[in-house]
Amino acid sequence: MKYYLLVAVCFFLSSNAALAKTRITLSNGDTLQGIVVDQNEEVVTFQHETLGILSLARSQISDLTNELEDLPSENITQTAVTKKALLPRWLLPNWEKYLDIGVSGADGNSQSQDIHTALTIQTESSERRHKIQAAYDSSEKDGDKSRDEFFAALNSDWLIPDSQYFYFASSRFDWDDFQDWDYRFNIAGGGGYDFINNDARTLRGKAGLGFNREFGGADDDISPEGLLELSSTWQLSESHGIELKTTFYPQLDELQEFRNITTLVWVNKLNGSMRLKVGLSNEHDTDVPDDVKKNDFKYSTSLSWDL
Repeated sequence: MKYYLLVAVCFFLSSNAALAKTRITLSNGDTLQGIVVDQNEEVVTFQHETLGILSLARSQISDLTNELEDLPSENITQTAVTKKALLPRWLLPNWEKYLDIGVSGADGNSQSQDIHTALTIQTESSERRHKIQAAYDSSEKDGDKSRDEFFAALNSDWLIPDSQYFYFASSRFDWDDFQDWDYRFNIAGGGGYDFINNDARTLRGKAGLGFNREFGGADDDISPEGLLELSSTWQLSESHGIELKTTFYPQLDELQEFRNITTLVWVNKLNGSMRLKVGLSNEHDTDVPDDVKKNDFKYSTSLSWDL
């Protein structure tokens, strides 16, 4: 039942994404293709596939045309906005919002089902960067679950004017039914540096201090830990990009123990509002019981839509 429900959601979202594409003709004759995300009497805000979020004064626009050309011209703009607004437009209007859904399964000699869902909400300005992520993964074979986990993470960067340095604060909550603990929470803060920051590539480093606590396991004491992180994005072409992030959490009360979370994501843009994502991740934890593996490797394939 859950499988068919998710398929229906995917179809609904992809249909809405297709209807939302709009061609914008400027008063000087230039044209842009994007997705209208908001509009009023003075400004039209839309998302361009490569330029990102743009805001244009109505005086700069001579025509708005829906690419499907099956809608009455007088209703094109309003229909595009209605179809695009899967979330209320007043909810974080200046934030980028993405929904990822991946489903696979088999129903024959053996039954299996894998579900991956994720939500990303982020915004960036000259003064700050905020990013919220949440994901749920579940795997089941012949009625027995082999994975059932959830995480939510928040990161905020405060930028220093005319400098590549910045301050940050981050937190993460993990729930995993197949660990020796029930759930885990960690928080950290410190400083960072943008080694590279342009439209084609970013390379960012962070270092800070924080603490980690596990609940429901053998050790539920607060553990002070450091944070060392390196993250990078690389836009290989207009349609293809790579995102890499690795974070080390060394324990400060037991220097030989540490955790490391590494993720690698390949993103393929299918159109202005839909992407195909293939992700790999691994968590290495040296401080685990003997009957628990130190490495937890995961992979996922999903479709991603703008919300």
